[in-house]
Amino acid sequence: MDERDIDFEDKLWQAADKLRKKVEVHEYKYVVLGLVFLRYLSFAFEERRRELEKAFSDSNSEEFIAYEGFRSQALEDKDRYLKVGVLYVPEVARWDYLVKNSTQPKIGEIIDRAIEVLENEYPRQLKDAIPKIFTSINLDAYDLAFLINLFSSIQIPLEHKAKDVFGRIYEYFLGKFAEAEGKKGGEFYTPRSLTRLIIEVLDVKGGRIFDPACGSGGFFVSALEKMEREGLDRNLLTIYGQDSKPMPWKICKMNLALRGAEGDLRLGDSYHDDKFFDLRADYVVSNPPFNDSGWGADRVKYDDPRFKYGVPPDNNGNYAWIQHYIYHLAENGKAGFVMATGALSGGNVEGEIRRKIVEDDLVYGIVACPPKLFYNVPLAVSLWFLRKTKPESMKRKVLFIYAKKMFKQVSRRQVVLTEEHIARIVEKFRMFENGMPEEKINEVGFAKIAPIDEIEKNGYTLTPGRYVGIKAEEEETPFEEKMKIYSAELSKLLAEERELTERIKELFNALGYSV
Repeated sequence: MDERDIDFEDKLWQAADKLRKKVEVHEYKYVVLGLVFLRYLSFAFEERRRELEKAFSDSNSEEFIAYEGFRSQALEDKDRYLKVGVLYVPEVARWDYLVKNSTQPKIGEIIDRAIEVLENEYPRQLKDAIPKIFTSINLDAYDLAFLINLFSSIQIPLEHKAKDVFGRIYEYFLGKFAEAEGKKGGEFYTPRSLTRLIIEVLDVKGGRIFDPACGSGGFFVSALEKMEREGLDRNLLTIYGQDSKPMPWKICKMNLALRGAEGDLRLGDSYHDDKFFDLRADYVVSNPPFNDSGWGADRVKYDDPRFKYGVPPDNNGNYAWIQHYIYHLAENGKAGFVMATGALSGGNVEGEIRRKIVEDDLVYGIVACPPKLFYNVPLAVSLWFLRKTKPESMKRKVLFIYAKKMFKQVSRRQVVLTEEHIARIVEKFRMFENGMPEEKINEVGFAKIAPIDEIEKNGYTLTPGRYVGIKAEEEETPFEEKMKIYSAELSKLLAEERELTERIKELFNALGYSV
């Protein structure tokens, strides 16, 4: 699986960015991503339409015989698109229609009308997903025509679904917009190789899948694709997602719609406004905000059943997320999620929570991943795999995988896990789940099954290198991550110091001393 940089990313950004000075960034990103969505939606529709035309032109085709003389009606048959996961696009919402009308003075109204028609056609999937701001935005008809022509130049490859072109354009643009808004580019979507690996390890085959920090919906996309590859009815998968920010929530709705799928997607803060409090899922998947400082520990209710192992410190929300996932697992459910490496070995309250989770025999796998997997963020990450109920052969054991040296460099700033890498990791998990002898699974420097007794002797640290035979210094938490973890606490202490200094000055002045 090759996730090299999309050839036209820079071209799109450089061209589209010319108009950003006219509009606030938070509005302009809706314009750009909305047009990308409309472009891709039409592309998928047109691709399916060409398939139908080819079938109808085949004189031996049952399709042709059944619809001979009614070809035009057949090409507008909505069900023929939906049954293969493609949304039928009404004529006034098709990209060709927008291109033909791009020189019209009221092109903004035409685009908003196209969005409205799509919303009415697919209310469950698209209601409120694409902001209708093309009439009110501070871009004139020439500007909108420029953007339409720009996105018309995208030559979407035939393998667009496998590469998730839309999701990756979203990732690239969102990172750029985050930089433009003065943020640290920390809002990004999960790389395809990671969502694919997690979905494969969990072996998703249907049931309820839940992501409480769903972002652009990459886990859902990978799950749907896995089921399609295996010939499974993807309607067997029920999708639940929540995100605290409107932008990713909207993009997730679009991303599912592009694949003819839908889910129960809700907007809200998972920490304090759990929209699926009663949900117990077969699969919990996620890539939450790492080391989230100021997540709101003081707002947690004393009787919140999610935090049975303890309330994490306010300067780091990692174990708030981990416990949230555990709470939402069905009795035979499995969780797979991305997590900051610091969560593997952090002490104090976090260390005590981790000890309890390990002792309750919920952890069955930890994978250490290489840095630079994320497009905009260079940090290394770990993957956690949990089960509410383990098979007898897996009880009180954890599979550790050290995959930090397992990557393919695709650019100066990005690496990926290839199909071969993913297959090798998944194979170890399958062997573990199937009760294979440990000596066939253990591999020095790569994989090791460790009993909980051994983990206890290591202070309940879950750092894979410690178990597979990697030197401790290679497993050291990166300086950048340490800074992120402790910078908020340091800032707070410095602020308190300044306040205390000022108070001391006031007291000395009150006593007649000049300070």
